[in-house]
Amino acid sequence: MNCDTKCPAIRQVMFPKDTNPSGNIFGGIILSHIDVAGAIAARLHSKHRMVTVCMKEVVFKKPVKVGDILTCWTDVVAKGRTSVTVKIRVEAERHGEVIHVTDGEAIYVAVDSQDRPIALDSEIVTDNKGDIAPATPAAPTAPASTDEKSEKKGKKEKKEKKNKKGKKDKKGKKGKK
Repeated sequence: MNCDTKCPAIRQVMFPKDTNPSGNIFGGIILSHIDVAGAIAARLHSKHRMVTVCMKEVVFKKPVKVGDILTCWTDVVAKGRTSVTVKIRVEAERHGEVIHVTDGEAIYVAVDSQDRPIALDSEIVTDNKGDIAPATPAAPTAPASTDEKSEKKGKKEKKEKKNKKGKKDKKGKKGKK
């Protein structure tokens, strides 16, 4: 592919900070760029937040080196009710030569404010301030306060002390230990 017919999703120069112990660009860095490129393509198909739910097999065919310009090309290959599937092609440009590094496919799903899948073309619900509002109000789930925890601990300690007072010690004497 080239820029005359289609624009890349992202282009990035690879720096020494991105290398693995072998001196090549770490595969995780490339996977991160694949994910970002796919997300850029997917978000063009919905007004909602898109999350990555699947990255299919990625096989690295050639290493990427420091100074290479990494280019990720994207193509939307499928659209479902809530999901977008994007094919990503990764190339490295090194001294004018274009090297095919890998291909990948990722699936992104549109989600609401509570991270539940939502139809790609559904309307966004907003509150009076223009902020995105949750589809359903969340029930408060506050943890027990410090006072409540202290009260429970105090009751437990009193019960244990009461049990100790009435028991006989090993010599058969009744009383406090």
